[in-house]
Amino acid sequence: MGVVPVANIVLIGPPGAGKSTVAHEVGTILSLVVISTGTLLRDEIATGSLLGKQIAAAIDHGNLVTDDIMHQVLGAYITTLPLTHGFILDGYPRTLSQAQYLPTFLAQFSRTLTLVALLDISDDVVLQRLSGRRMCVTANETIPVHVDDPTSLAECLTRGGTLTMRPDDAPEIVAHRIAVYHETTQPLIAYFGQLHMLKRIDARSPADVVAQAIIGLLV
Repeated sequence: MGVVPVANIVLIGPPGAGKSTVAHEVGTILSLVVISTGTLLRDEIATGSLLGKQIAAAIDHGNLVTDDIMHQVLGAYITTLPLTHGFILDGYPRTLSQAQYLPTFLAQFSRTLTLVALLDISDDVVLQRLSGRRMCVTANETIPVHVDDPTSLAECLTRGGTLTMRPDDAPEIVAHRIAVYHETTQPLIAYFGQLHMLKRIDARSPADVVAQAIIGLLV
């Protein structure tokens, strides 16, 4: 592998594409910080701050937080990272306005966008992955398994775990999530494509293979 410069990556993909797993694979190999905006928002809510209460109020009503709030939370985190540490954004941008503002936003922190990686996968595969996903709940952790993987199911039971389904993995909910993804993300795909920054990655492969494909684009 050649020398990979400090990279700031946006990861886009439908639910079930494996974004979180792939992000952590790439982050581990390239020493990039994985920034999950969902985690940042939940962490801010947990502090009980005024900002956290504003975020909770929006989420509790099924709304996205405003761009101002998102940029405040995200910016506060990015400022803690030395410039020698690149990052992978998982969950941002979600709207066209956020995508258009992203270069200006990153410039405030002396950073530029390196790559937008789209984990490309068909709706049928997403539906199969998510509707068959179960959560193995043990005393110490909760990990995802799949009904098509009897080995992982057996291991869960051996460890004394119980299998549950996430409410948002029900087939009808998955179908809705896919529809919302296409509606909200297609403009982002078109926008980054026009900037020649978007690269499509076949997400049908295992996460480590997908991660290596992304890394190959940076070498």
